[in-house]
Amino acid sequence: MALIQDYEVSFVGAERKWPIPYARLKDTTPETGHPALLVSAVAGTGIGGTVLVTEDSKAVIDFTPGKISYQNVRNVITYAGSAEATFRAINIGDPVYYDASATMPAGVELSTSPLDSADAANTLWGFVVPKDATDEALFPKGTTTASTQRCAVMQRGAGA
Repeated sequence: MALIQDYEVSFVGAERKWPIPYARLKDTTPETGHPALLVSAVAGTGIGGTVLVTEDSKAVIDFTPGKISYQNVRNVITYAGSAEATFRAINIGDPVYYDASATMPAGVELSTSPLDSADAANTLWGFVVPKDATDEALFPKGTTTASTQRCAVMQRGAGA
């Protein structure tokens, strides 16, 4: 008797890669290698992942928890209305949020701010980790003035 294994619908073992229509993403113009956020009805509860492929109005997104990718991270921590207000250096272990605030530089979707410029909850996307010993020596990255830093980020993903 053959076993029927239809309980697992993702492919490549425990990896979670799914084609998602652009319309269901926070940024409806996804780019390969950039972070993505699958929108949710409740602010701050979406699922984040990394865009692998874009094609035919769908993006294949890797939602695997624990995946690490290099991402641009804005060091903003608070907003005053629609303007960035305070900043801090980014360090190993810092939480990183998907931030769709209008003040974010082009091509930057992640920040260290738990709230966006409208005081709505940003979704926790992952955590800063060192890529290797050379990268580890560069921390903390940035200062208390506005900057965007290239960091290895371990994504929270789906199921985390």
